[in-house]
This record gives sequence, C-alpha cells and structure tokens, in this order.
Amino acid sequence: MKKTINESILNYEITGNKDGPWLILLHGLSGSTKSWKAQIDSFNKHFSVLNLDLNGHGKSPSLDTKLYSGSLMANQVRMIMDKLNIDKAHFLGISLGAIVEQYFAALFPERVISLIYASPLTKSNLFTTIYNNFVDKIFLKISSKDTYCRLISKLMLPGKKHKKSREFFIRESKKMDDLEFAKWWKIVLQGNHYDYIPHSEIPALILAGRKDFCFYNDAVKLCEKYENCKFITFKDSGHIFIFDKAQEFNDIVIKYINEIDNIKPSITQINIV
Repeated sequence: MKKTINESILNYEITGNKDGPWLILLHGLSGSTKSWKAQIDSFNKHFSVLNLDLNGHGKSPSLDTKLYSGSLMANQVRMIMDKLNIDKAHFLGISLGAIVEQYFAALFPERVISLIYASPLTKSNLFTTIYNNFVDKIFLKISSKDTYCRLISKLMLPGKKHKKSREFFIRESKKMDDLEFAKWWKIVLQGNHYDYIPHSEIPALILAGRKDFCFYNDAVKLCEKYENCKFITFKDSGHIFIFDKAQEFNDIVIKYINEIDNIKPSITQINIV
C-alpha cells in the first residue's frame, strides 16, 4: 500500500520503562522492528522504547514518490514523534538507519539527546563506490533483490555461528517489495552523506565491527563530525554485530545513555575482543 507523504504513518511499537528516557530505534535495509530482537528485552528495562518500521519495511507503507532521501525519511521520524508527543529522545540507528539518524540530527538537533550509531554509512571510498555501482548497474539488473540479500548476508554474517542471524535477515528481506528496496538502495548509492552533515555538539557514540570491510572507515570518518564522541570497535565482528555481540552491545548502549547527562565523553577508542 502506498501513501502520500502527509498521509504516511509509520508502524511502531512502544515498549519498556515508562519512567525512562525515550530511545528511538532505526533498523537497516530490509529490516524491521524485529531487527532489534536481541536488544529489546534489555532496553525495555531502562528506557521508553519507540521501535519503528521505516517506510516500505515491515508493516509501514511505502511512499508515493519515485525517490527517497535521508531528509525525507528524517521528516517521517519527526512526524511520528510529533504524533506521540515525544519532545526529545536518544537515537540508535544501524547501517541504513544510521543514515536517517544523521539527517534527523542535522535537521532537528533540538529533538536529540544523544546519537548512537551502529555500523554507520556516511562517506564513500573507492571500494564502496565501485561495489555500490556494480550492484546498482550490473548485479541488480541481472539478478533479484533476494539473491543480493542472500549474498550480502554471507558477507556481513559469515560462518556457522551466524547461521540463525543470516536466516533471519534473509527471511525478513523477502518481505520487502523489490521496487521499495531499489528506492532505499539509491540512498546508499548517494554515498557522501558526510558532506551534508554539520559539525555538532550532540553527544555521540559510534560503534563499528573491525571486520566490516565495506563500512568500518565510514564509522571512523563520522567521528570527525561530533565534538563529544566516543568510538568503540568490536575486533572480531563485521557489519551486524548487534547479533553476535548482543550482550556487550546492549550493555554499552545502556551504560552510555544512563551516564549521558553526567558525563561528556571525549574522543576515545575502545577495542572489545
């Protein structure tokens, strides 16, 4: 079902501790509210959690427009916050969701308490430019979205220990319309979101898997945009460490948010085995 922009209402779930601060979750490409299944129980103990399906994902409608953009999607999030009377929140986005998060913080900084980026995409390098253009101009022309998702799942979640996570990702991606996937893929293809994001004093926590061969450098680069930034590396993980490092990740996020009002982090790097 397609809706015009003004009519669009994102599917959402509100859970957690009603006395805790708001935490808004933004999933990655082909994901949904279910993408945070390894986090939600832990987060619910501490925060009022707003878990969203971005447009065209999960149960949220697609928009009647040929192109999507980070700014457009940030406004979709802003509208749902207005509807729910959420003045300010902490934000946690992974991968594509982190792009939406960057634009939201740039457009509506007064609505943000802190930013938590997991495996953010922000600035193309030579490898990702070649790779993204190959996927867009060749691979997706001769193959299906589902084939691509199966391939990328093996790159992001390799080995036997990630089998269940791979199967979950593939199962969820099949629910997404091919045309909708293409519109979101164009946002990834834009590449240099970094150039449009202003320098900010908003506290930021940036997390990356050291084995994320596509986007680790994006996370490093994004640190430059935030004066109060903490950078954490998961040494043995790739792009989707919220599954294989779930407990460590959850603990880091909870501790960061609980301390944010009292501690302004300096730019530091921590490695987690």
